Amino acid sequence: PSEHGTWGAVVSCFFIDTAHDIFEYVECISRMLMVGGVWLNLGPLLWHFADQLVEKSIELSWDDVREVIVAYGFDILEERDVKCTYTVNTRGLMQQQYTSIYMHAVKTGRPTPAA
Repeated sequence: PSEHGTWGAVVSCFFIDTAHDIFEYVECISRMLMVGGVWLNLGPLLWHFADQLVEKSIELSWDDVREVIVAYGFDILEERDVKCTYTVNTRGLMQQQYTSIYMHAVKTGRPTPAA
């Protein structure tokens, strides 16, 4: 709580899809950032707990995640798909590639949902 609104930037890479509840992650990032603070994100939406029946998992599309981000007081200035290789052996024949989402958002002074 002492650091609420004190951070100027958050960078998340291959991270937001590790959430059991994406709303909690977005709320935490919104609380951390000062008005005008920047959030940069790059990664896929694989939802790590999607196949685990005993785990709570909210799995949203990017369109829905975008709405959540905006609802928590962000303006999204840029978003685009980016091809990202993952765990690659450059000398091997197999390479794994994700279509990831790059997002650049700025926290506004708009009210956000009550916690």
